[in-house]
Parts: sequence; structure tokens; C-alpha cells
Amino acid sequence: MTTKPMIEAAFGRPTKRKPIWFLRQAGRYLPEYREVRKNVEFTELCKTPKLAAEVTLQPLRRYDLDASIIFSDILVPCMPMGQELTFGKGHGPQLNPPIQSGAALAKLKKPDAEKDLGYVGEALQLVKDQLQDHQTMIGFAGAPFTVASYMIEGAGSKTYTELKRLRYQEPEAFKGLLDLLVETTIDYLIMQVNAGADCLMLFDTWANQMTAVDYKDLVFPAVNKVIREVKDRCDVPLIYYPGQGTDLYFELQGYAGDVIAVDWRTRLSRAISFLDNVGLDVSVQGNLDPQVLIASEDVVREHTRQVLQEAGKARGHIFNVGHGLQPHLNPEAVNWVIDEVRKSEKS
Repeated sequence: MTTKPMIEAAFGRPTKRKPIWFLRQAGRYLPEYREVRKNVEFTELCKTPKLAAEVTLQPLRRYDLDASIIFSDILVPCMPMGQELTFGKGHGPQLNPPIQSGAALAKLKKPDAEKDLGYVGEALQLVKDQLQDHQTMIGFAGAPFTVASYMIEGAGSKTYTELKRLRYQEPEAFKGLLDLLVETTIDYLIMQVNAGADCLMLFDTWANQMTAVDYKDLVFPAVNKVIREVKDRCDVPLIYYPGQGTDLYFELQGYAGDVIAVDWRTRLSRAISFLDNVGLDVSVQGNLDPQVLIASEDVVREHTRQVLQEAGKARGHIFNVGHGLQPHLNPEAVNWVIDEVRKSEKS
């Protein structure tokens, strides 16, 4: 049986091949993706399994990657919950109506993962059937708090005023929304495993918008409940991205997952040390600055080597960018990174 390097690294086992993939590796930097998008809106693309599978596979045809992450969006579960999801030019996702009171929360429903979100599982199955034996199929979801932040604000935000208003003025409604999202996310991730996902990732991009106390008391218990429930029922590794910086690492005691994805703003060796200091025996993922891929080949290769060196003391390391690939990058730069990683395997 062929081993999957990413799975081995996630569990902290030795692997001869350094696993590498990229957040948002399917997307606007690829001309073939832009060609597909000419004829279909983003939400329709997510909900059409054959098209979602096609754009998921596009980067694997170009690059020597060890994993494929299903093309979707963290906010698709919000649609069967009762919100309309749209993507406007220049302003990202919008959710209507926003959930800014207990009365609004009461109108939401818990989706049936198989029935309401089964198109994600169908797309995942289509991709899984075309992967090589060593490649890992990744499913994902937004962590409860980050999805809640979009649901409450109705869009991205710089101040998160409505989020904080609900948290401070109607704390029971805030907690109730997190609880609903915990149950929704558990079902959604398990559906993806049943469809063929070998590994799961939870994105908590906005976790650092909360105080450390609120993160410890509200945000982390919600995400860790998701992780525990899923891992109790599914034998797959789970990656958690807790957003920018390392301050929240000190609130991760008891983390039940296998990998922490490290943002590009943090020195990787320092992140590894911090995680060790709080008693976490975990692997790490990351953490090349995605903007480096607009630089010259020499600079791209130098920064790639720096990340590899910084990861030296990790229990296991999955090479990636610290956050998603950008639309304006040079597609050839992705090959430079991969080539440099492959060279490291021979040294």
C-alpha cells in the first residue's frame, strides 16, 4: 500500500518525501481557472460537482503536489441554514440577512449535510477518483467562530462591531450561534470523510479578533469540540488554522487536532517552540509568505529554503504558504517552490 506523505507528516511519522500543497492552489492565478469562471458565478461553481472537481484538479495537472483541497468556500453551509450568499466584485462574500439578534438566530435551521451540502461530497468523490496513490484528498470547513463572524457582520469587517455587539449585549444568542455551527460543522466534515477525504482542515481566520479570554472561553471550546467529535468517529488527521500571530497559541492547551497551520507573519521555528512550550505534540503546516511568489526566482527559492530550515525541529512539517495564494502571482513561481522543496529531499 502506497503511503501518503502528507498523512504521515500530519501524524508526526517519518517520510522520505516532503509533503507540499498550497492554500487556494485552485484559483484566479491560473488562466484555466479564469476560463471556467467566465461562464459561471462563484456560488454556482461551488454547487456544480463536475465544475468544482475540474478546478480542484487544475493545479494538480500543472504541479507536483502531494494534496488536493476540494474547491468550495467556508460559507456554503450558511445557505441551507437560511442566509443568501453572494460574491460581489471587489467586496468579497456577503450574507443576508445578517444574524444580529436572538430573534434572527431563531430563524436559522441546522442543515442536513448529505441532502443540503452533498454536492461538496460529490465533487470530492470525483476528485478522489483521479488522484495518484500518494496524494491526499483534503476536505475543509470554516471553524464555528469565523463562520459566525461572517454570519453576524453579513460580510468581512475591519472592526467586527456587530460581532462584538452580539457577544456583549446578547451573549446567549452569540453562544447559541456557535453551538449551532459546532453541530453543523461536525456533520459537514464527517460527510466529507465519508465521501473520500483523507484529511480535514478548519479555518479560523478571524479568531484573533477576540480577546484571549474570550478565545479560551468561547472560541477554542467550540472548535475543539468539532475536532474531538470528528476524530472520535473518523481516523483522519485534522489541521487547524488559528489566524494571524502566535498569541493564541498559549490558549491551545488540550488541542485535539494533529497539525497547526502557521501564518506567514510568524517565524516558523518560534511557532514550533511556542507550541512545544504549551505541551502540544503537533505537526505544523506552512508558512511561506504568498506574496513572495511575485519575486524573482532567486528570491522565491531563498525564502523557500528559509521555511525548510525553520521547520527543522518540527514533529512533522507540511510545506505550504502561510495563507492563500494571490491572484497576481506568477504561476511559474509555484514550480520554483516545489523544485526547491524536492531538492531538499535529496540533501
